[in-house]
Amino acid sequence: MQFSEEFLYHIWDAQHLKNILTTKSGKKLVVKFTGRWNTDSGADFKDAIIELSGKILKGDIEIDLTTYNWKSHSHYENPEFNNVLLHVVYDDNGKYPFTISEDGHKIEILEIKRQLDKDINKLIKHYSGEPYSEKDKTCKLFNKMNSEETKQLLIKLGMMRFEKKIIRFNAEHFFSDFDQLLYMGLMEALGYSKNKYQMLQIALNNHFKELKQFYNKNMTNDQLVAILLCSSGLINHLPSTISNDYKKKWQKLYQNQKFVNQSSDIKWKLFRIRPVNHPAIRILQVADLLYDSLETSFFYNILKLFSFPTDNFSLNNFKKKLYSLFQTDNNYLSDFYKLGKTRIDTILINIILPLAVIYAREKKYKQLEDVVISIYQNYPGLPPNYLTQYMEKFLSEEQKKVIRRRAIYQQGLLKIYYGNCQHHYCEDCEKNNYIFQK
Repeated sequence: MQFSEEFLYHIWDAQHLKNILTTKSGKKLVVKFTGRWNTDSGADFKDAIIELSGKILKGDIEIDLTTYNWKSHSHYENPEFNNVLLHVVYDDNGKYPFTISEDGHKIEILEIKRQLDKDINKLIKHYSGEPYSEKDKTCKLFNKMNSEETKQLLIKLGMMRFEKKIIRFNAEHFFSDFDQLLYMGLMEALGYSKNKYQMLQIALNNHFKELKQFYNKNMTNDQLVAILLCSSGLINHLPSTISNDYKKKWQKLYQNQKFVNQSSDIKWKLFRIRPVNHPAIRILQVADLLYDSLETSFFYNILKLFSFPTDNFSLNNFKKKLYSLFQTDNNYLSDFYKLGKTRIDTILINIILPLAVIYAREKKYKQLEDVVISIYQNYPGLPPNYLTQYMEKFLSEEQKKVIRRRAIYQQGLLKIYYGNCQHHYCEDCEKNNYIFQK
C-alpha cells in the first residue's frame, strides 16, 4: 500500500485502530491520549498517555512508515527522541521487538498494519492524498459555557496564573535582587521554547552586578556584546545575516578585554530557527538596553514605564513607552531585526508585571500595584502561539473571539492547559473548573 507518513498521523490522531492493541513484544496497549502534534523538531506527538500492560505511561510518540526509518532518519543519534515511549509503524521490517533510543533504552514498537479499524478503507480514500491537520477536539467543560461564563472563568484562572508567577519570582527574589531577576527573566524569554535554559545560563554566568562592575571599569558596549556572545559559545554559531567582519571584531575584543576569561559549554538548539529568532540576534536586540542600564539600575529603568500623572493613566501611552524602550536603534541590526512588539508584550505579561507587583507589595505602593493589575487585566490579546492554537480547538467560534480580546483570557486558557489538558485530566478539569466558575 502506497501512502505518505502524514497519512499515518491521521490514523494515529483519529485512532482508527482497534480498542486493544498489541506491541511487537506482546504487551497489551490502550491509548488514553494520542498526544499533541509536534510541528517542531523531535517526535511527531508530544505528551501522549498510554496504558501498557496495565501501567500508565506518559511521553512522546514517533510515527514512521517502517521500523527502519528510525535508523535512516538518524533518530537513534538524536537526544530529542529519548522521551519516546512508543514507536508506531505501519510495517515492522526490523529484526527485534524494540527500537533503541540514543540513550540506550528500549522503545515498544506498535505495528498497525494488521490492527486498523474497519473504517480504514474509507479513511484511505479521504486522507491519503491530503496534508495532515489535527482532528477537531471536543471539551465537556467549554461545551457547557456561553461566552460570558467563559470570560468569567478565564479571568479568575488568569489571575491565579499571574499570582503563581509572582510566587515563583518572589521565591527567586530571596537569592537575587530585582535587577538580576529582570535580567534572568528577560534572557530566558528571549530563548523562546528551544533555548530558554541556554539563554538563562548567560544571565547566570554573567551576573548583572558583575556587568555593573565591568561598566565602572570602563567596559564598552561593544565589549559587552563580545562577552555575551563569546563566553556563551554563540560566536561560533552566528547566523548568516551577521557579517564575518563583526564576528572577527567581537572575537578580537573578547581576547583583549580583561573582564571575563571563561567560556561556557552551552548546547544551543539552532535547528530550523529563523534568523530573527536566533539567540545571537536576540542578544544584539537587548544589548544596548542592558548596557544603558548598567549606569543606574535595570529594574528602575523599567519601573519608569509606570510613571504617569495620578488618575491619568493611558494604556496606549504605556505601550508606546514600552516599545520605545526595547526597540532602540542598533549599530549591528537593521530595523527589520528589532525586537518585535509581540515578544515585548510577552515579556511584559510574564516578567515585568509580576516583578512590578512584588516590588509594589514590598514597598507598600498600593497605587503602583493597582496600576500593574489593571494593565494585566486589560492588556490586549497576544497573537496565538502553538499552545493557544491547540486549545482553541476546544472552543466555539464565539469563545475564540473572547479569548483573543485580552491577554488575561489567554493566560487563563494556558492555566487550564498546564493544569489539566497537558496531563489529560478531563474529568477533574470539568468538575473543578466548572464548580469554580459557578
